[in-house]
Amino acid sequence: MAVKKLTPTEISKTVEKIRKKYDEYVFKYFKPARHKSNFEKRYVDALKAGVDISTFLLAEISAVEELVKREEAKVMEKPPAKPAPAGKTFVDQVLDENRRRIAKYPDLRIHSDAREEVRKLYGALNKLEQEYWPSLYSVLRTISSSVNTKSMIALEGQLHTLGGKPRSGVAVRLERYLAHLARFPRDYVLLEKEEKDYILESSFFLHELEDMIESAKQKHEPVLKEAEKKQLARTIEYIHGVISDFRLKELKRK
Repeated sequence: MAVKKLTPTEISKTVEKIRKKYDEYVFKYFKPARHKSNFEKRYVDALKAGVDISTFLLAEISAVEELVKREEAKVMEKPPAKPAPAGKTFVDQVLDENRRRIAKYPDLRIHSDAREEVRKLYGALNKLEQEYWPSLYSVLRTISSSVNTKSMIALEGQLHTLGGKPRSGVAVRLERYLAHLARFPRDYVLLEKEEKDYILESSFFLHELEDMIESAKQKHEPVLKEAEKKQLARTIEYIHGVISDFRLKELKRK
């Protein structure tokens, strides 16, 4: 039986459906991003070779749906430790819990396809810069000359690079990530690397800032005013919360 020819609109919708299926497959089942980038390459090669795109796309969507079904079957073979809500797998529960933990942070929607964890972590760092850093800096300046050292200046620069919102509308550290998202076909290996590097650098920064504040707090405890103690404690609590909610506890600089 001949395959029904898809219209240009149907082709676009089918390609988008396949991409979303691969997004689900990669994110939900912790698979390498190359699965989606390999599809993008096959699609471009098919266009260049002049093959029948309708047949090609129908085969591709069947293939990715089969991949998803296989992973769903594997998950169902392993009963969850706790009863899962109706219609939800164990993986769904884990993802839902992760989303719940970071839901309270601002979602800076830098791009419609940007990973949610990256957007939320950016929002958390931006909040740290806007709402916590000015008063933290003020307190530290009153109790320690070390605030003027290169390490403090470096931390301030890192925070702005990772969490600032300049006129361009996005932190400097995320500009390359957005550039990769704007390309077609996308290189999903590079995109995944950018995401991981941003999360790793953010984690290093948060741990180092927390250590610096804790050290200053302990060293100058006797001379701190009550309001200053509360401000330092409030900032430490926020940073510790971000580290915990984004599961960054073990991601420290060696």
